This record gives sequence, structure tokens and C-alpha cells, in this order.
Amino acid sequence: MSRFNPLQFQKEAVEKLTAGFLKLWQQEDNQRALVFKSPTGSGKTYMVSHFIHGLNGLPDWDYNKAVIWITFSDTLAMQSKNKFREYFNTTLENNLLTVDDFKQGKLCKNDVLFVNWQKLVSKAAENRVLRRPEEDYFYKEEGYYFEDIIENTKKEGREIILVVDESHTHLSGLAQKSVVDVIDPKVILHVSATPTYIPNMDEIEEGKAGYVSVSRNEAVNEGLIKDKIVVQTDEDLHQFKNKDLDELLIDLAIGKKAELENEYSKLDKKINPLVLIQLPNDDSKLKDAGQKTKEELVLDYLRKKNIDVERKVALWFDGKQENMDFVTHNDSDVDFMLFKQAAGTGWDCPRAHVLVMYREINSPTFFTQTIGRILRMPEPIHKDDYKDSLLLRTGYLFTNYKRNEVSIPDQSSKNKPLLYISKKKEGSSDVENLYSDFVSRADYGDLGNAIRFQMSFLKSFDAFFGIEANEHMALTRPKIEAKGIDLNPKLINKLIVDAEFSDYDRLNLEFAKQGKDEEYEMSGNDVEKLFNFWCFRLLSEQTDVEAKVSNVSRSWSPLKSALRVWLKRNIDLDSNSFYRIFIHDIHKEQASIFRSAITKALKEYYPIKTEFLKSRKAELESREAPLFRISDEYGFTDDFSRLKEEEGASELSVIQPFYLRKNYAGRENELKFINYLEHQKDSLEWWFKNGNAGKEFYSLKYFNTSSREEALFYPDWILKFKDGRIGIFDTKSGFTARDTEGRAEGLAAKLKELNAKGGNYVGGLIVLENNKWYYFFNEEYNKSPEKELSFGYEYIPGKLNENWIELDEVFKKTKN
Repeated sequence: MSRFNPLQFQKEAVEKLTAGFLKLWQQEDNQRALVFKSPTGSGKTYMVSHFIHGLNGLPDWDYNKAVIWITFSDTLAMQSKNKFREYFNTTLENNLLTVDDFKQGKLCKNDVLFVNWQKLVSKAAENRVLRRPEEDYFYKEEGYYFEDIIENTKKEGREIILVVDESHTHLSGLAQKSVVDVIDPKVILHVSATPTYIPNMDEIEEGKAGYVSVSRNEAVNEGLIKDKIVVQTDEDLHQFKNKDLDELLIDLAIGKKAELENEYSKLDKKINPLVLIQLPNDDSKLKDAGQKTKEELVLDYLRKKNIDVERKVALWFDGKQENMDFVTHNDSDVDFMLFKQAAGTGWDCPRAHVLVMYREINSPTFFTQTIGRILRMPEPIHKDDYKDSLLLRTGYLFTNYKRNEVSIPDQSSKNKPLLYISKKKEGSSDVENLYSDFVSRADYGDLGNAIRFQMSFLKSFDAFFGIEANEHMALTRPKIEAKGIDLNPKLINKLIVDAEFSDYDRLNLEFAKQGKDEEYEMSGNDVEKLFNFWCFRLLSEQTDVEAKVSNVSRSWSPLKSALRVWLKRNIDLDSNSFYRIFIHDIHKEQASIFRSAITKALKEYYPIKTEFLKSRKAELESREAPLFRISDEYGFTDDFSRLKEEEGASELSVIQPFYLRKNYAGRENELKFINYLEHQKDSLEWWFKNGNAGKEFYSLKYFNTSSREEALFYPDWILKFKDGRIGIFDTKSGFTARDTEGRAEGLAAKLKELNAKGGNYVGGLIVLENNKWYYFFNEEYNKSPEKELSFGYEYIPGKLNENWIELDEVFKKTKN
């Protein structure tokens, strides 16, 4: 057990990696790929380490294997090794090796070798010391080549698992031929935030490959990484005329640091936000041209700004490190850190919050992976403290790179940098006490609360066998025997090989290999392994909805624990004896008594589990619900554009300037609505165009009638009326108005709830009919009694009923 506590999504990822790995392991061919996609800052090394360490303790899988973990620098190889050791401390079961351990000549069982990828693929002579020369004319007196290590390991029948860190950059054709093919691993774990290869469903189902993915939202919700990074580029910075751009970047960083310090102070946090300043690698070219280097320029300007450079600035360059000893501590006095590539990858400093990047002189291509240094949050354990502070959940990048020099590894909109900034109007009032909803995942497909399960299980088993509370074993054994349980069975091997082990890819019972015709008493070790197997298998066999668990790997251990307690209490104190009694009965297949008792116990626990999950879900959602308020600033990607004059005004927008997505289906409809709002200056204080994801935008919970589950809905518009009312509206048109999939009901229910708590809210679904805006005001959108309405939906173009009210009426109330 690690001394670190894994988060829920990390536990699930490790379980999925284990399940996927075991499925690939049983395949005959080598080099099966298991792809692990997980975002920067989510704890990839932590999860991979726990996956590898967990293979040692599987109750039914114990193969002769070793691991080679490849990174792309010596520093990262040692960092991964040290983290692995740190995670498990005194419980470490793997021998952790580096190239210095090549002298042992092979990898032993459960060894993990950490090695720099470049040392294996480089053509440079000084790096080929690890590899066997193509023409080996000389005798190597000491040590072994990499090829020797692989050959000697495999001579002992030991399979190799290959872990490739940052696989998207290193699995080239050369690497495949010169490294992967030489190792010929049983399974290759590809680890990357942006994998270039993702297996398709056919490959996964056929056991040719595996895929496990951690979403960025999971890491954000757990407080590990920031919600987003706001990027200011060259074009944005030129609005400051006659200001030296190099100095302006520093000014902006200093200003943002002051804002962050103030926000941390409000939360009573002793965290000093660090400003990282990345200098060009080719900085020396400036000196060759008779100019000041960026390092000199930055340090001189910081002195000009009265920064104590000797104490408050850290330097991290090749051959030169200053003030770096405690720079990663949250309360460090160091305010700025200058570096080149040394801190670009693999270095963790959770208080790093602002990044200044100076453009390379000769190679102006910027890869956004670099911003991973400001992605982390400083206190994941106190994530709730930050849920209402978007400022602290945002990283800030100031750079003189141009937009066309920014290379995005993942072109999905979610991962694009935010290139435009809008700010809240000064003096604008806010929305008070409006909390967004949060849909938690309380049900992980397991048995829920292990203690409640055990209590329910023991009670159910006692009732099944007619056992009274605290009854002595002398009385319980006859009752159990009367039910048909043989309390003195002989467990022979033949009974075991007749079971359907082939369906269970996690089983590795050595005794099963000795031939099914021999009859001999099973050893105690084999009996316990088989008991573990049946705890897993019995849960897998359940088909009744109330008895079935979808996540068997999380549930078999609590079942085993509950069974052990009951068997020990009522049958025998010796586990070897009651294991044999239980297994003997289970092997009766459909005639088994314990099978019936277990199904009954699971069904009787179902309402308890349901109530527990409901309670846990309510508690989680109440705790996680973020307070909605208009943020001081918002960032937008290049998918957005500033509203043009010919498209209409946006003076009443609470954030300025106003940006709208360039291309989407409802754009024309929403532009018409903005135009309508801009004519309501007498009634309206401001309007806000809501986003469609993220904690900084308002969301409410509804039941999605298509997916048949709870989901979050982000209504399009938040309005602040001059009389104090708050409007929550959602513009629809065409089919999206006819089938809202439950969103209309969710919005109506939320408005009713808010007003019942003393709020002053109005809102609903909005459509444009007869060139007039109407809003729907009824809780049962899809239950219209008018049969002529197609599909039973409340809205049909040109046919509005009494549930639709002119939106003008809402604004008239303000004017009156």
C-alpha cells in the first residue's frame, strides 16, 4: 500500500490499466500496445507506478516478468525512479535499476530498469556505450551491453514489459527497429498526454491493443491542474504603444503576480506565486551581434523595478544554478525564476503561476507542452478553497510569439490557447447566491460502502441459514449442515480442472497444469488462490439487476472479507478448512447452496447500496457546487471573433469587448437575440453570454431523456434587470426547440427552486415567432395534451399555445 492516497480517478485508471494489461498478456503475440492517455499534471508517473507495483500483488496472476521504463533524458529517468521509490517507501517490492546496474548482466523477476531513450537510439559514439557495436572486434572485460541484458533476461524465461514515457515523441521507426524489436516486450505501455496512436474498437475487442484514458476534467475537478491557460500574444501586446515589448512582458507578469498575491491573501494562503521566465536557447547569438542577451535585459529591468535580484530571483541554466534550493516550496521567498530548457519538461513546482516566454531568434516555433510548468495547482488537498476563484485556477502566459508560430499538438478546441481577453465592466453588480449544479459520479459500479455491505451480508447469511445473533459455533454448524453443506469435504484436484478457468484471464494456478486425471489433496496455498478466484467469479456470474455489480475488480475483495468473517464465525476458525468447505459447495454448480445465499445477500443489500449512493451523491454535489459570479476576465480561442459593428451592438454585455464563436448552428439566432437585448436599456442592467462548459459558467442539472441519466445544462443567457431580478434564458430554434431532451423541464424546475428559496428569478426557453420573442413558462414541456402537436413536444413553429408568453412582458414589469 502506498503512503500516498490516490484520487478516485487515479484508482480507476490503475484498475483499467491492470484489466487491459491482463487481457493483452494472455495473447500469444508479443508487442501488444496498451495506450495510456492522461493529461499533464494528472499524475501519470504516479498511476503507472501503482499499476506496475500492483502487478506484484494480484491474487491470481504471478508471472515471471521484468519492466523496462524508458524516458527521454537521464534527469527524467532518475526522477521517475525516485518517484517510484517515494510512492511506496517501505512497502517497495520491485528492485529499481539504472544503467549503473548493467553489471548484474540481466533483469531479475520484478526488476524495473529506468533508462534514457536517447542512450539507446543515438548514433553518437559517446552514447553508444550502452549498445553492442555492429562489428564487435574487441572483448568487453567489464559490464554488459543493452543487448546482453535483454538476451540474458529472456534465457531465464522472463518476459519484459516496456513502458515508454511521452510515447508520442519517441516511438519512431528507428526506435521501433533498434529498441522495441530488440526487447520484443510482451506488452508495451504507451504513456502520453497526446498519443499519436489510439487503438480502434476492433483492436481492443480482439485483444490486439488496449486503451485507457483520463479526461482533463477529472484532473481539474480534483484540484490537480488549473482550469485553463490564458495566452497573450504579440498582436495583443502591441496595443501598448511606445513600450518596449521585452519590458512590457515583465510588467504584465509583475502585475498579474500582484493580483494573484492579493487573491491568495484573501483566502489566507501562504503561497507565493512564482513567475517563470523562459529565455531563448539561442540567447548567445544576441551577444555575438553586440546586443544585450535576454538574460541581461531581464535582470537589469527587474533591478529597475526594485526587485532584489540576489535574493528574489532564481537562475537555472546549464552549469549555473542560484537560489534553487527551496524554490518549489509554496512559501519560498523567490519571486522569479529564469531558465532555458532545463525546466521545460518534468520539473514540478505547483506554485508556478505565470510564464513569460521570449521568442527563439532562429527557430520561432512554440509548442504548448511548455506551459505544463504552470498547469499544476499548489494545494489539491484543499481544492474546495479555490472553487470560487477562477483567477487562481487560471495560468497566465505572456509571450512575444505570433499566433502563426504557436503549434498546438492537439487541435481540439478545449486545448487551444486563449488568445483574446475580455474584462468585466467596472462597477457592474453581480449575481448573488447563485450556485451552479454539479453532477457527481457517486456510483463506481462497486459495492459502495464496504462496512455497510459486510453488515448487510452477515445479517442476510445468518437469516438464510437460520442463525441467531451471537449464536455459538456448536449450534451454527448443524444448521449449516442441515442446509446441505458438507462440513468434511475432500478437495481433490480433478474437481478444479473441470471448472471453466478458460473464461478467466487473470488466473494462474500452478496446480491446474499437472493434469486433470490425477486426484490429490489440494495444498493450502492453492486453496486460498481458488477461494480468491471464486469471489471474483461469483460476482461476475450475477445476472439479476439487484445482485449485479459492473465493477467486479473493485468488489471481489469486500465480498471475500465478508465471507471470511461469516465462515470463521459460524463454521471453523481455520481459514484453510472453511475455504475447502466453501469451494466444495461452489463446485456443485447450480446445486450449490452458497451460490443461492450470495445472490440473496446481494439483492438484500441493493436498497442499502442505493440509499448510500444517493446520500453520497447529494453530499458530493453540495460540496462541489461552485458559486457563479461574473469573472473579472475571460479568455477566448481563435474560434471566436469580436462582434463587428455591422452585426450589431453589444454595449450591455457585462464583459467587454464581446467575443462570439465564429461558426456554429445557432449563431444567427443568437445575434438576433443580442440585438433585442440591446434595445432594452431602460430595463436591463447587463446581459451575459454563458459558456457551454467549465466552472466559471453557470450550469444546472437536468435529466437527459435520451441518455436516461443526469447531466449538466448551460443556459445561453444570464440577464441582470435594473429592478434586481435575474433572468436565465436559453434561445432555441428549429429541432432543438422541439426536442430539448429535458433541458426545458430542468430550467423550469431550477427557476422554481431558486424562487422558493427567496430568489427573484425569471426565465425559460426562448423562440422567435412572428419576429417576436416568446418564452416558455411551464414545468412539463414534453407533456402537452394537444394531440396534434408532433411527437408530443410543446413547440411547433407557427403554433404556440398558452404556455408561451411574449418576452416583452418580462421587460414591461421592470419599466412599470
